[in-house]
Amino acid sequence: MKHMLAVILLSVTVGLTSARNISDTTRAAARSAETCGDPAHALPFYRIYAASITEHFYTPDVIRVSDSIRNRAYNLENVAAMVFVTQEESTVPFYRLVCGPPAHNFWTISTTERDDSIKKGCTLAPAAQAYIYPTQICGSIPFYRADNVAIADSLYTTSESEQLDFIANQGFTDKGIAGYVLPAGVACA
Repeated sequence: MKHMLAVILLSVTVGLTSARNISDTTRAAARSAETCGDPAHALPFYRIYAASITEHFYTPDVIRVSDSIRNRAYNLENVAAMVFVTQEESTVPFYRLVCGPPAHNFWTISTTERDDSIKKGCTLAPAAQAYIYPTQICGSIPFYRADNVAIADSLYTTSESEQLDFIANQGFTDKGIAGYVLPAGVACA
């Protein structure tokens, strides 16, 4: 229960911080200028980690996060970014694929990578579950990706220095920019 409260509190805090000081008029004007999604519709994209299976897992689903913390030995690391759970103006699906064994979850906006992975035996999660920008528009920032094939883990972060640290010190390979997301806790105008 205490983990559920912590996750809910984090969600509310991030949501309120993201929406602060943006009037509806300002938000609408900024969106129409660049055909942006409404940042008020963006939700936290949680990053949780299970050391026992060396897996980072990402989801906008607060119930899944709470269940994973309570029942599967995951720890909440942070809110990796803000994403949309329904398609917004100028966004594309951020597909979650599950490969393995060992089980490996990864996300991509590339339909080619999605289709190639499915041909190799990966399965597509039931729904896109998230939508992000394919280019840097609307106040979005890069969402860096790095993979470690040896331990079947993927890292997604808005911090280039964190990505470089995982590459230099933890055996990950640079996979470039997965797409563009709204920063966690920062208003997008």
